[in-house]
Amino acid sequence: MGCLVSCLARIVDENQLNLKYLDLRGLSCPINFVKCCLALENLPADYNLQVDLDEGEAGDTVMDGLKEKGFKVHISKRDNQMISLIISGE
Repeated sequence: MGCLVSCLARIVDENQLNLKYLDLRGLSCPINFVKCCLALENLPADYNLQVDLDEGEAGDTVMDGLKEKGFKVHISKRDNQMISLIISGE
């Protein structure tokens, strides 16, 4: 996990990480999953999607569903209230 964080930090420092951000905290499933999928459909190939979700079922469901669809999902931050994901293309 430490390597992933340092690699992401290096990419951000080099301004090479193009991010679109969605704050989906407070939304229930499946609305948050559908919003993620719609955002990913319209995302340029060289962009990643950063999503903040409520910790628990919402975060787990979205993560599992996106992985099943072939997306790469990395947890960038997690605490007892929220989870922040960085999602890259299929």
